[in-house]
Amino acid sequence: MTRLLSLLGLSIALLACASCGFSPVYGNMATTSGRLRIEQIDGRTGHFLRQELIATMPGGVPGYEGEASLEITLSESIARLAFSPDQVAARSDYIGIATFVLRGSDGKEILKGETREAASFNFADSAYADISSQTAAQERVAQLLARSIRNRLLMGLKASNPASTVTEK
Repeated sequence: MTRLLSLLGLSIALLACASCGFSPVYGNMATTSGRLRIEQIDGRTGHFLRQELIATMPGGVPGYEGEASLEITLSESIARLAFSPDQVAARSDYIGIATFVLRGSDGKEILKGETREAASFNFADSAYADISSQTAAQERVAQLLARSIRNRLLMGLKASNPASTVTEK
């Protein structure tokens, strides 16, 4: 009997959430988002960034019902942070700056922005170890950029849709 009441309470709670316009950010987004096409991004880091976005946004952008395409321009650089006593770089930052534009199926700009992320890496004494560390830093920067772009899309679309905004008290 207690189990039946618990099940009934849960179903009522779920029904109430469904009727208030609740849409999950991390759940199954098949009914809450449209299709998103992510354009090719140049370079190795661009490939990692695109793959990360595809993996984290498989159902499209929550809060946007239509089809959309995401265009990203990526610029990369390395900043030397620390030097050894013989003036050789010992620590560096791999910096990625992504400029993105979300366009609707009609080509109209829905949202645009820019994000910057950095991942530090050390230069090792062994041969080719610095190449491995720089490659790992590229992958980390791509993951950080993907997370930042996804968050900006979610927040930007939330802000542009006043019916779904949450007010803080």
